Amino acid sequence: MNKSFAFNPGKFGLPTREELVELRIWDLHYHGINNHETVMKYVNRMGVERVFSLDIGRLWGDSPEAEIVSERDRKLLRENKDHLAGLIRIDPSRVDESLERMREWIQNGPAIGIKYANRNQEDINCSHPNNDPIIELADQLGAVIYIHTWILVGGEPRRIDGGMKTGESTPMDVAELARRFPDVILICGHQGGDWEPGIRAIRAFENVFLEFSGGDPESGAVDFAVQEMGVNRLVWGGHLPSRSYANELSKVFDADLNHEERKKIFGSNLRQIAVPIMRKKGYDV
Repeated sequence: MNKSFAFNPGKFGLPTREELVELRIWDLHYHGINNHETVMKYVNRMGVERVFSLDIGRLWGDSPEAEIVSERDRKLLRENKDHLAGLIRIDPSRVDESLERMREWIQNGPAIGIKYANRNQEDINCSHPNNDPIIELADQLGAVIYIHTWILVGGEPRRIDGGMKTGESTPMDVAELARRFPDVILICGHQGGDWEPGIRAIRAFENVFLEFSGGDPESGAVDFAVQEMGVNRLVWGGHLPSRSYANELSKVFDADLNHEERKKIFGSNLRQIAVPIMRKKGYDV
């Protein structure tokens, strides 16, 4: 048995690690914080330059484990600034607590942004008026704003958003929020799941960027996004470890794009959003 065999992606028309490194990939959608050292082995193997954890300090203060998780995450962010940045989760059904967390973690701490998750305590999504003070503070802090969105059919009678989780947002909710805050950059996550209506819902709002991690790699999805929104409003997420990088990279490599356009999606567009606050916090970017 030949134990020296190593897979050479270049022989199969796939990008080599060197080519991936040259793209300077920034991954906006990282879920590996609980096993960071283990997961980073795969991040490094794929040549990804920086990951953004969406799970920083994810437990609230009323959880007995919150302090332990918070200290662990602070330590990880301090010691891994060369490749790791973090966004905290907020909950628009708990406005005062969310604002307090933003001041603690972003204004006076190591985090660089906020994430709207796929559920909260009440039926309050990102278009609800509760979000106005949250977005106003995020804007003052220069924070990155990532919003999980999805479109699930269901309900009685069945409708396009009838199967949503409690408090889960759709791209239509992001559009409504963008209308109220036209000067604040928002990132619409997961391309809304159902990417055709999701992209159409946000395309008119220049302050909304699209991230398309999660979901199956459907040929033509990125091409459609570029056609409707332009290449300058797309950012990339890997969704590791619950999705593979092969799944997420393939979406961009499948699209009819040139090398410079791929570099924009893989990192340049996100750097324009995130670098200002990262520099304030001492990141070497």
